[in-house]
Amino acid sequence: MSIIGTMAQSLQTALGAALDGIGRRTGVIRRQRKFTGSALFNMVVLTLMKDPNAKTEDFVARATQLGVQVTPQAVEKRFTPELITFLRAGLEHVLEQALVAEPAAIPLLERFTAVEVGDSTTITLPEDYAEEFPGCGGKSDSGQAAVKLQVGWELRTGTLTQLEVEPGRASDAQSAAAQAPVLPGALSIRDLGYFGLKRFQALSAAGAYWITRWQPGTAVFDTEGRPLRLLAYVQQQAGAKPLDRPILLGAAERLPCRLIVLRVPQEMADRRRQKLYQKAQKHGRVPSQEQLDWCDWTLLVTNCPLELLTWKEVVVLYRVRWQIELMFKLWKSHNHLAAARETWTAVERMAVFWAKLIGVILQHSLLLMSTWSNPRRSHWKAAGLIRDWIVSLTGALRDRDRLIAILEEMTAAISAVANQKLQQKSPSTFQLLLDPELLNWNC
Repeated sequence: MSIIGTMAQSLQTALGAALDGIGRRTGVIRRQRKFTGSALFNMVVLTLMKDPNAKTEDFVARATQLGVQVTPQAVEKRFTPELITFLRAGLEHVLEQALVAEPAAIPLLERFTAVEVGDSTTITLPEDYAEEFPGCGGKSDSGQAAVKLQVGWELRTGTLTQLEVEPGRASDAQSAAAQAPVLPGALSIRDLGYFGLKRFQALSAAGAYWITRWQPGTAVFDTEGRPLRLLAYVQQQAGAKPLDRPILLGAAERLPCRLIVLRVPQEMADRRRQKLYQKAQKHGRVPSQEQLDWCDWTLLVTNCPLELLTWKEVVVLYRVRWQIELMFKLWKSHNHLAAARETWTAVERMAVFWAKLIGVILQHSLLLMSTWSNPRRSHWKAAGLIRDWIVSLTGALRDRDRLIAILEEMTAAISAVANQKLQQKSPSTFQLLLDPELLNWNC
């Protein structure tokens, strides 16, 4: 079956009859009068995919398209605590139907059985939900309730391998996502929030690879076990090419790995110092000279051997981690995942959050279907086109052949316009993945 045929089947399963049973089980559907579970689910989710700031009449219009004649008052009455429970259960159902695309033809990624980037993003919730989802607080008691989305993204097939919804104050390093097992031969890339020597030890023992930045304060030794005074050591490399050398990491663990030292351009170092001063000022402090000195350097550590990756390839792959940040930005800026109308009640805001979260999962599958085979893909452009096709997709959900035809037309439109431009001066991520030698690290 083609990927478009698979997507059509996945959509019909994810948005189909199974939701009727979930609706009855969660109590959102007690006596079927007009809404079935699937009709209610699709009305809420697809309306918000089409317009994240949808008004009541937009939900009414989508219900009509789904064959349900309702009044605006009937729609408003559906935003209940039971709807929240239903949508949370529906999210689990949709995740089970997530699409897996064929790996993109990128030789650098093909050296690994999987390449997973992981990170989290936090979304503020109504304070009514602070007991279940405590946040970190903040000025004017903002953030008393929040969720943290822990997401794992496999970059060969595009699959979202993890989606954990945790309290906003939960630690990244202690999350279930950070402790999840990784396949032998896979590469894990996460930022300093997940830095943990025991985690690296477990990955290495499982035959997996990892790349991370060096965590300041972590002990570093040469291969003979002699401690390195790291700041003084890297400062001796001033003006030299990037340094790539074997080390032992951790005072007790002594993990064999590589240290890659890069002196950053002066403009970047100055921006880092400015941010450091701003952060210290908020807490009534002044940054130390050592902190300021470290702004000149980027230090990466990895257990990938030299015969597997050059230093440029390590840098390119670590930079790929920013793709998940861009995905979060897409979810928040395009899908308005963190936004809510001031006039909505706490229950309405919570229901809309879960519906939008389901929507970004469906959108991600549609992106995989339509763009993943193209290394030049632009998810931002593609997501805009997907929004334009929501009405057509909604009308075709019950007809497999028609749905496939709509998906084919949408994919053709996306293929025609949703591409990144080639950049000569500052090659984009997809250009660097295809040719890491394009990386220009001049200070």
